Amino acid sequence: MEDKSLELLTEDGRKLYEEFKACQNMDEIYALMEKQNKLNESCENNDIPHYDMTLEELCKKYNLVSHEEVWKGFI
Repeated sequence: MEDKSLELLTEDGRKLYEEFKACQNMDEIYALMEKQNKLNESCENNDIPHYDMTLEELCKKYNLVSHEEVWKGFI
């Protein structure tokens, strides 16, 4: 069975994977890890907004299928 996990990576993830494959020794891997840690630190302050609504309100607002309807298909 063919591994398709690389298809799930984002463009940035693919670039990081290619950089990792190009590393020749552990020093280069450590430098890449440090670079990635610095990039991650710059993204830490992205707050995810909290929405105070029930699942039913969410379904109604965004015209989604309710979870009851989804479960009816499995029962």
